Amino acid sequence: GRTHQLNVHCAAFGHPIVGDRVYGLGGDAAPNGGLGPIISQIDGAASVELQRDIASKAAGMNMCVHAKSLSFRHPILGSHLSFESKAPF
Repeated sequence: GRTHQLNVHCAAFGHPIVGDRVYGLGGDAAPNGGLGPIISQIDGAASVELQRDIASKAAGMNMCVHAKSLSFRHPILGSHLSFESKAPF
């Protein structure tokens, strides 16, 4: 993907990545991935109050992005590969 693509998409759906200082709540970029006030119309979007609560508890943390599991087919052998990892935060 492109740089920041995951960050923008998560913010646009009303679930900015915890600790994202660019696209998260109060970040340098357009709020909620540029959707601004219409974010409240998206079903399941985190409210501004919830985002503020999470942001205050995560203050000073790095971005909390983690893939719990990842699976794919090996491009040459064709075998199925699967990996799991616990979150480091």
